[in-house]
Amino acid sequence: MSIPTVLARPIVTVATDALDEHLARQGTDRGRPPLRYLRRKPGRGLVAVFGPGDVGEIFTVTVDERSLGDPPGDGAVPAGLTIRQFPDDPQLPHLDTVMAPSASRLLTGALESAARRADGVPPDWQLLGVAAEPVRYKPGNRCVLRYRLDFGDPDAAGGAGSRPQTCTLVAKLYQDRQEAEAAEDLLARLRDEAAVDWAARPLGVVPGLPLALTEDLGSPRDPVPAVSGLDVVRPGGEHALEVVGRAARALAELHTSGLDTGGLSRRTGTEEAGKAAKRAGLLAQYVPALSPDVRRVSSALCDALTDLPTDTLRPGHGSYKPSQLLVRDGAVFLVDFDQFCLADPALDVGYFLAYLRPAGFWYRRAGRRAWFEEAAAAFLAAYLARLTERGESPSTGAGIAGRAPVFEAALLLKIAARRANRLHSPRPGEVASVLAEVRRSLASAGAA
Repeated sequence: MSIPTVLARPIVTVATDALDEHLARQGTDRGRPPLRYLRRKPGRGLVAVFGPGDVGEIFTVTVDERSLGDPPGDGAVPAGLTIRQFPDDPQLPHLDTVMAPSASRLLTGALESAARRADGVPPDWQLLGVAAEPVRYKPGNRCVLRYRLDFGDPDAAGGAGSRPQTCTLVAKLYQDRQEAEAAEDLLARLRDEAAVDWAARPLGVVPGLPLALTEDLGSPRDPVPAVSGLDVVRPGGEHALEVVGRAARALAELHTSGLDTGGLSRRTGTEEAGKAAKRAGLLAQYVPALSPDVRRVSSALCDALTDLPTDTLRPGHGSYKPSQLLVRDGAVFLVDFDQFCLADPALDVGYFLAYLRPAGFWYRRAGRRAWFEEAAAAFLAAYLARLTERGESPSTGAGIAGRAPVFEAALLLKIAARRANRLHSPRPGEVASVLAEVRRSLASAGAA
């Protein structure tokens, strides 16, 4: 029996058809780049990002919220639809500048100086060229990019001495300079005050631009590849449990770092309860047949979140999950501290556990639950062991472990709501599976 839905869903073909027409009008025979990002948020419309494709092009298609109610007929383009080609982004006005570094003497100089400091380039070698490539792009918000700088000895007439030295840097472009400076400051404090080795070394903020530079931790194309945690932390991954353990130890070090938390945003259980209530409201609208279950589950969840203590707050990552890890030759690095906050350490633990569930988990595919339970146990054991090594009491660790399932349940609800927002189908069977998992997490915390 099918489960009815009410809200109009974002129709993917609206974006794909519009881009196909755009490319055709340009008189090109190249195909549409692959869809990399699709998101609809209430009141903010639909955003689809295509590419990079074979020739490196990236297109962003946005559709106004008012145009998403009914699909246009007979191939008509909906009102409020915009197509932009990267790096054209009015909300990131410096994007075109940072993607063309050779055109800016100030930017080129800052990159050259950072590369020389990071890689020990001989002082008499000259910069031969610099190029930029996008790594991760969130339209209107941020862009991570990699710079490649070639240096060479101008006096070398051949042989090994004439071979250019290529240096790479990673940069993140923000909307304003204060964000870039805050990111730079946090990494500096992690490296200097907390003495951690799992965060990238900061290399400064480019003068006049909201662009923070860091060392390059590597890419999949390197001789020793650096890959996303998603590529390692999965069933069948040879080093999955080892990486999960290292990620847990790094998190315990962050929570016991003693960093100055002045000025950090606070995330309490009460605030998370407010977010959970909004997500539950969306799910109830998307899948009305499940609304009674959604209300029951969310009510218990919100009560449990509101009852959590508020005197346990510490520095937290704020978005800790396998995709925020970079793995290189067994070493694990934490990336993307944009959600850094003051929170109950159980928030980060619950966040990681919620997102640890592998693909196919919600469809009860063989072996997925057993793998998840083994990986979750490895994560918690490594986290608690590192807390003890850092001087925390057993009762502190037990308290974090006991509260983590409540946050885990809240993040599971977020996963369900985000899937419904992103896709052109709410997949009610999947939503029902997530709700069951929320109940399971609350039961393990004694809050069901």
